[in-house]
Amino acid sequence: MPTLKDIAERVGVSISTVSRILANDSNRAVNSETKQKIWDTARELGYVIKPASHEANPVTKGIGCVVSTMQDRHYHPYFSVIFDGIEKELSRNGYKIAFTHTQEDLKRPEILHQITNENQVEGIIVIEGIESKLYTYLKKHVKHVVGIDVSDPTIPTITYDRVEAARIAVQHLIDQGHRDILFIGGTGLSGQFHREKRYRGYQAALEQSGIAINPQHVLNAEWEPDKAYRLVLKYIEDHHGKLPTAVFAASDIMAMAAMRAISEKGFRTPQDFAIVGFDDNEPSRYTVPPLSTIHIPTFEIGIVAARTVLQCIQFPYPLPIKILLPFEPIFRQSSDWRVP
Repeated sequence: MPTLKDIAERVGVSISTVSRILANDSNRAVNSETKQKIWDTARELGYVIKPASHEANPVTKGIGCVVSTMQDRHYHPYFSVIFDGIEKELSRNGYKIAFTHTQEDLKRPEILHQITNENQVEGIIVIEGIESKLYTYLKKHVKHVVGIDVSDPTIPTITYDRVEAARIAVQHLIDQGHRDILFIGGTGLSGQFHREKRYRGYQAALEQSGIAINPQHVLNAEWEPDKAYRLVLKYIEDHHGKLPTAVFAASDIMAMAAMRAISEKGFRTPQDFAIVGFDDNEPSRYTVPPLSTIHIPTFEIGIVAARTVLQCIQFPYPLPIKILLPFEPIFRQSSDWRVP
């Protein structure tokens, strides 16, 4: 059964754009050519579009999604898979995704007012942390809020142990004999590395093995693959005499960017740089060599989040629950090299 994601990938727009056009939402401008492509693609793929009705029939209720950032991409390999899981589970239960907005969208007063005064929206799923002021406003005006990797004990949340997942990734490199390990990541809302969970996992693995953290080995790519690529190129140029032997990147797309930079500088993976990523996005298994990573159940996270918000609407839990999903280390050829 085709999904919004299938249409978005075919047309080259975001899932939220497809959702708005098919729902005849005119609050944000989309050019007529793109609109037509979306409708044509939906029909071509056989996507079921319910016609608008003014009869006194029950209105399909919706669940809104707010995501910390999509990094200005139509398709994001982490968040988009979560949306796919949410959409499929909601559809199975007669619901739909009412909207998908980023934190930047919510800074527009008209958008914030619209989503908190929309009587067809029964709940919101917040995906990762957003600014405190915006988050407080949402909680005040929306009855049912469920968080994905949100630090709030007063609402139901779905998460996984990012610190431990990152620690295991770095410990794998240490077990291969690596002592100088480069970290590539970002700081998030706090702007501080010591509060970022994947960095804390990196730090824990080094400390547990008696390895001092070298501040020069910590690269802030702000979660952007292009910046990760440029930072690794510069790092190799500036430290050619004494380079680390391994890299832990806090996302697969940054790991792939690092692999390209390393290759362009004439080094090999894993013989010169062993590399481990994070997320297990689909492209990670097709890199050369295939990328070692930590598998995060992103699709299942979306399903569980959708089920949780529906449970809250229909049969509320007596207390906010926290659902911790498992992760799985997947070590492929990119880290399969033991230091001599």
